[in-house]
Amino acid sequence: MLARLLGLMVAAWWTLATIPALPVPLLAAAEEKAASGDAAETKPAAEQQQAEAKRALQAAQHLIGSWRGVGQVRRGSTAGSWQEETNWAWQFEQGSAALVFAAPQGKHFVSGRLLPGKEQGTFLLEARRTADAKPLRYQGTLEDEGPLVLTAEGDVGDAPARLTFRTVAGGDRLVVLLERRLGDSDRFLRLAEIGYTRQGSKFGQGGMAKECVVTGGAGTIAVTHNGQTYYVCCTGCRDYFYADPQTVLAEYQAKKAAQQAKE
Repeated sequence: MLARLLGLMVAAWWTLATIPALPVPLLAAAEEKAASGDAAETKPAAEQQQAEAKRALQAAQHLIGSWRGVGQVRRGSTAGSWQEETNWAWQFEQGSAALVFAAPQGKHFVSGRLLPGKEQGTFLLEARRTADAKPLRYQGTLEDEGPLVLTAEGDVGDAPARLTFRTVAGGDRLVVLLERRLGDSDRFLRLAEIGYTRQGSKFGQGGMAKECVVTGGAGTIAVTHNGQTYYVCCTGCRDYFYADPQTVLAEYQAKKAAQQAKE
């Protein structure tokens, strides 16, 4: 009985030993193919997430640009007033899109980024008071042709508790109202207001406005591809364009064709 069992074990070992092993190059190729398959499945999902975020943020496209502003504690009074500049731009990363701003000399905030909220039509702003500070979070909504109103999450100390962004003068003026919360109530009091003017704006001049081929905003920066000049609205869109100009232009042309078909 024992001898028969040993014989079966030896026969099984011999059978396995004679099966040729998968060559190392073929094994590596198989592993690489599997990895590329996973990446192929992940890429469309990431692209879809980025497209959805970009579409949601289109409503706040009017913030894009470089702005020079004057802040006032009291409207019509120079007491306690200050000057600052800020720049808003698109930021594209793997699977995401955001509107980011930088205001190195900002009195209340020096940087931040605006993201789509969890629910449709809502937004989340993460803003820093100093470069190394923990970001404060603000949530809110943007009504059709209305202001973007964002309220702070939790206690933010002496920082503004509510922010209201609105553009006037055809988008050449940006007014930001900063308010503090009155105690534990739902009431807010004016803290300050900053009136910005878009840098490079030309009031009262006609002509066709140039359009950003990435987001559809106002084109202010020239980019080129195959000898042709196009326009984008910010440095973020410029980098996005040069990463894959053919895809950007194909999507832009398809969008314009769809718009013309509706007219």
